[in-house]
Amino acid sequence: PWMANFRKLLAIPMGLTALALVWLVWRIGGAGFALLALAVAALLCLAAVFAWGRRQKLQGGVVALGAILLATGGLVNFEPQERQLQAQVLNTVPFSKAALEQARASGVPVFVYFTADWCVSCKVNERVAIERAATRDAFAQAGIVTLRGDWTLREPEITEFLNQRGVAGVPLYLWYSPRAAEPEQLPQLLAPDSLIRLARDSDRPDRVRQ
Repeated sequence: PWMANFRKLLAIPMGLTALALVWLVWRIGGAGFALLALAVAALLCLAAVFAWGRRQKLQGGVVALGAILLATGGLVNFEPQERQLQAQVLNTVPFSKAALEQARASGVPVFVYFTADWCVSCKVNERVAIERAATRDAFAQAGIVTLRGDWTLREPEITEFLNQRGVAGVPLYLWYSPRAAEPEQLPQLLAPDSLIRLARDSDRPDRVRQ
């Protein structure tokens, strides 16, 4: 029947969504927390199957639960003590107010961007405009310092900075010209070559904002 086929088709996006949620839980809470969430979800599924009296599916659920525990249990022993940044093309410095002041005191252009693992538009901008070899080369040639603020866990210092800038969340992109009193706030959707153009034009007087 077409309805049965349609249900099977819907299982694909639902499965992908579940995988994305597991990845996000792992990124936020670590492997131990992800394992706990998976175990709780599996136990709830088993309880529902048991309540419905479908013993054959209950047996399959037990096997699935065992597979989940075996597949994810080993991650706990290898979980780092602190969250590690994903591999990046652009050389960045973790954001802090002290790091920003130090970068600005060096007299070079400074690019600051704030992102989060759960922010879809952030990841699109990083793939399209930020994490590119061409952007890295242009920044290196212009001597630009890049600060990256990771707001995945809503770090208090970053939250305070965002509030001071009058924004409610991420993404946020700021360009500090060496002679400017205030940064230029860039659009939330970056064009592929927008940062490269900024790097090339970083010494133009008409980019200085007093």
